[in-house]
Amino acid sequence: MKEFLLYVRFAFDYALKNKTLSHIKQYRRWYRDKKSGDTTLTRCLPWMTYDALDFLSEICTPEMNVFEWGSGGSTLFFASKCKRVTSIEHDSAWSGFLKEKLEELRLLNVDYNEIRGERIEDFSQKDYRNPDDFVSKDMNSAGLSFEKYVKAIDAYPEECFDIVVVDGRARNCCVKRGIPHLKKGGYLVVDNTDRNYYLAPFPELQDALKWQKTEHQGPIFFQHAFSKTSFFRKR
Repeated sequence: MKEFLLYVRFAFDYALKNKTLSHIKQYRRWYRDKKSGDTTLTRCLPWMTYDALDFLSEICTPEMNVFEWGSGGSTLFFASKCKRVTSIEHDSAWSGFLKEKLEELRLLNVDYNEIRGERIEDFSQKDYRNPDDFVSKDMNSAGLSFEKYVKAIDAYPEECFDIVVVDGRARNCCVKRGIPHLKKGGYLVVDNTDRNYYLAPFPELQDALKWQKTEHQGPIFFQHAFSKTSFFRKR
């Protein structure tokens, strides 16, 4: 009963903030997973909404090359389904843990890179809503610039990735930097887009002639939380 009441509470809060009820399904699936004791790593699944997980399973193919900001179960998932994964991680403790996991599972098709934020003196003059300022709203990232982290994708040619996943720090900056490196027909995946400032600087993503948009709202794997994952397929 406690889990059900928590689910209802967070579902109601999300409904008020986002003016939708499309997210309330998946309770049984969420409850079963919450009680399982599993994690996204043991399941080798991204930490996203359930419909987003199902959609990713449909679109991933063995010849795809994937770039992601933010590593975890998603890294293991893409490595098991796609040709190559390039992953950028800012957290050194998490990075060490995931490297051990990749070795344990013998996943050799992952180019894993740890790029931490760098302290800057003019942080107070930066705006996390500006995709050219390379800073994060996250309190643990205060005082840090993620410019090198974001620009890691610039080491690769334009239009070379089939999927670009934005699920780490300074996400609006990553969106701007990632778009040119996405192939035609490829997918830009942005998690937690109920945080409006992630996509606000990019009205062009709403142009149906250039992008096919798919959004999935619902409970997050193993959490008492709801969110939205957005997919943009480049036409």
